[in-house]
Amino acid sequence: MPEEKGTSLENGGQAAANSTPTKTKPQQRQKTPPARRRPNDSDVVAGGVGITGGGVVILPQHVLNELYHNYSIKQRRSGLKWFLFAAVLFNIWTIVIPWDQAMATRVVNCCMLLAYLALTALLHIGRGSEKPTLKRLHEILLTIIPRALWLLSILHFVAYVILQPSFSPRDVLGWAILLNFLVYVTLPLPLIFLGLSIGCCSYLICLSLPVAYSRQDPMLSNQVAANAVLIATAALIGLLYYFMGEAKQKRAFLEAKKSLEVKMVIEEQSAEQERLLLSVLPKHVAIKMREDLGSSSSEAFKKIYMSRHENVRNINNCASRFLAIAIIALVVPPTSDRITPSCACTWDSPW
Repeated sequence: MPEEKGTSLENGGQAAANSTPTKTKPQQRQKTPPARRRPNDSDVVAGGVGITGGGVVILPQHVLNELYHNYSIKQRRSGLKWFLFAAVLFNIWTIVIPWDQAMATRVVNCCMLLAYLALTALLHIGRGSEKPTLKRLHEILLTIIPRALWLLSILHFVAYVILQPSFSPRDVLGWAILLNFLVYVTLPLPLIFLGLSIGCCSYLICLSLPVAYSRQDPMLSNQVAANAVLIATAALIGLLYYFMGEAKQKRAFLEAKKSLEVKMVIEEQSAEQERLLLSVLPKHVAIKMREDLGSSSSEAFKKIYMSRHENVRNINNCASRFLAIAIIALVVPPTSDRITPSCACTWDSPW
């Protein structure tokens, strides 16, 4: 009976212990990570995970537009030499072909030819140089020379028309068509505002000036209408060529941007893999493994990267023998003669 009473008391104590409310730890407030900013319509996502260590690189639209503008201008600079070549050909034609022109007209045309050659020489200043000053000068000249070249060609056209004693609008029609076409195709200028302004000025000058200084002709109105249609058609073809080239350059720019992003991601992943490899393996083993994986041999995955090291003790064996000595020293009295000399050794003594 006492045993049953003790049992019931123990059960009651356990029940009471179970019935007492247990202290619950206060729930910790979970810190919510800051919300990642969603890109607006005015932003362009220029990369993905891995470019900034797991973040996203966001470029504003005006920065991307400026990069593309600089890229487009640099790509169109290769066509400037063709505008210069056409201007020089027109200059040579004005010197050689009209035999009955005055000496003053020939002198003016020769001066224009020297000006074209001077612009050609200026284009090569600082080209391919490694000096920062010459590079900056070359960039400034590449910005100024296209405008100066167009202005010089227009002045040459005006001077030739004004200085001719007898002139007809159809005499320079071919050169007017070529000039209005090359303005949109070869000049490295932005189309909005500057390109359109230059194109409109070229059209109006090439159309109105020959009419103002032409001789009397009963078919003058028909010739002016034909000139207007032909020059406008050349300008429209130049604009079409400009937009086609712009679309091609934009596609190339986006592909270059995408390949650069992929390269950045690959470099970031390679660096992360190298950090993980060095955290697991020693540096010399990791270098050997990377060299084997980079080789053309197919046996890299069959190797076991092991090395033999001399004068290296086994830590587990040393620890077990040290534990055995300690147990013997505790069990056997110090005055006992049962401790053999073989047991009295130190950690650094040979095993």
